[in-house]
Amino acid sequence: MRLSIIFILLIAIVSTAHSQSHTVETVPNTKLINNSYVSNPDQLLSDQAVARINLLLDSLEKKTSAQVAIVMLNSIGDADIFDFAQSLFVKWGIGKSGTDNGLLILYVQDKRTVRFHTGYGLEGDLPDAICKRIQTQKMVPRFKEGDIDGGMIAGAEEVVNILTHDNNTDGLISSNNEIEVTDLGGISFMAAIAWLIGGPFYFFRKRKAGFTNSKNYIAAGPDTTMTKGNWWLWYYILPVILLVVITYVGNKVIFFGSLYLFILVLTVAKYIRLNRSADAWLKKGEYHAVYEFYQQNKAVLALPFLFPIPFAFLMGHFKRKKLAARNHPRPCKKCKQLIHMPMSEATEDEYLPPQFILEENIKSVDYDVWRCEHCGDYEFEVYLNPNTKYSQCPKCKTFALATESSSTRTAATTSSSGIMEIVKVCQYCKKKTIVEETIPMISTSSDSSSSSSSSDSGGSWGGGDSGGGGASSSW
Repeated sequence: MRLSIIFILLIAIVSTAHSQSHTVETVPNTKLINNSYVSNPDQLLSDQAVARINLLLDSLEKKTSAQVAIVMLNSIGDADIFDFAQSLFVKWGIGKSGTDNGLLILYVQDKRTVRFHTGYGLEGDLPDAICKRIQTQKMVPRFKEGDIDGGMIAGAEEVVNILTHDNNTDGLISSNNEIEVTDLGGISFMAAIAWLIGGPFYFFRKRKAGFTNSKNYIAAGPDTTMTKGNWWLWYYILPVILLVVITYVGNKVIFFGSLYLFILVLTVAKYIRLNRSADAWLKKGEYHAVYEFYQQNKAVLALPFLFPIPFAFLMGHFKRKKLAARNHPRPCKKCKQLIHMPMSEATEDEYLPPQFILEENIKSVDYDVWRCEHCGDYEFEVYLNPNTKYSQCPKCKTFALATESSSTRTAATTSSSGIMEIVKVCQYCKKKTIVEETIPMISTSSDSSSSSSSSDSGGSWGGGDSGGGGASSSW
C-alpha cells in the first residue's frame, strides 16, 4: 500500500513538472543576470553545451555586434510559438537599437519545435530559407536522435559562420533547392494576391487625371502617361497572370527570367512612349520643354547596363534625341525665317550681357543664342544647371549667389534646436545676403535594458526589434 502511494506521488510530481509551462514573463533573462546568452531554466542543455554556446555567441557579438539569444523550455502551454517568440524578442530587445541585428532561437520540448526569430537587421543575412535549412540540416536530425546538446551547438555554429561570412557555409546555401523553390513560389503567390487587391485601389486614385483618356487629364508638356486600357493590360492583368504562372511552375530560373523579361518589356514600352510624346511636342515647337523632358527621364539610361544586349546602342540614341531637341531648327519670332542652329560657344559671348557670361563661366546656367541671319534679331534659350551650388541673387537675379561663411548663432541642445547664420555673396553684384538655417536638436540614446540589470556581473540586450522574420521546424 505504501509503495502504491509513493508510486502515485512520484507520477503526480513528474506530471506536474512536465505540465509546468512558461510564459514570456517567467522566462529568466540570463543576459541580465550573468551575461549568458542561453536561458536554460529546465536544464535541457548540459552545462558543457551552455558554456560552448556562450563562447561562440560572445565572440560573435564582439566581432559583429549581432546578438543571439537561445531559450530552452519544456513547455509554453497552448501559446503559439511564433507569438511567444515575437513577444519575448520585443520584451528583451535582442540586438542593437537602430540596427536590430538580433536573433532568438527558441526550443520548446513538448511541441518538438525549434524557432528562429530574426530582427529587421538580420533578415538579409538570415532570410527565412536559410533559417529553415540550418534547422532541417544541422539541428532537427540530432534532435530526432535525442542529442539536444549537439543540435543546439551545431545550429549556433552555423549561425556564427553565416554572420561572420565564413566560407564553409557554401554547401548549406547551395543545397536543398526544394525549399528555395517553395519560398520563391510563396513570394510570387503573395505578390499576386497583394497586387490583385491593391491594383484597383491604385487605379481609382489615378483615374481622374492620371491617364491620357481621363476627364481631367491636361498635358502641360511631354510625358509618358498611357491610356486606362493600356494600364490595365500592362500593369495589372499581365503581372497577375505572370506571378500566378511562375508560382506553380516552381523553377527559380523561370522565376527570375520571367521577371527580368517583364521588366525589360515594360521599360522598352515606356521608352517608346517617351519618344512618341517628345516628337509630338517638337512638332508644336516646344523645343526647350522636350529637352528638359529628356533630362528628367535620363534614368532610362540604366537600360544599357541592365540589358546590354540588345540595348548597348541606347545611350547614344538617347543623347542624340536630347541634343536634337535642343538644336532643332526654329522660326525667327520677328521675321519667321528658319534659324537652323544656335551660335557656337566661341561666337555667342558678344551677344551675352556680363552677368550671363559670368553664369556660364561658373557653370550655373548655360545659354544658347539663336540669331536670325535674315533680320539680325536674336533670342536666348536658358538652361539651368540642376547640380549647381549657386542660387539666384535676390538683387540682380543672377544665379551667382554662393556661401561665403557660416557660424552658429544658437547651439543645439538635447532639448532644443539651434540656429546657424549663413552669409552668402553674389559673385556678380557683390551683395551680401544673410540667411538662417535650423540646426537639429541633439539626439541622445540610452541603453533600454541597462537599468534593469539585476547583477553587476550581468550584461544587457541592446533594444533591438523584430518584424517576425525567421522559420520554425518540428520533428
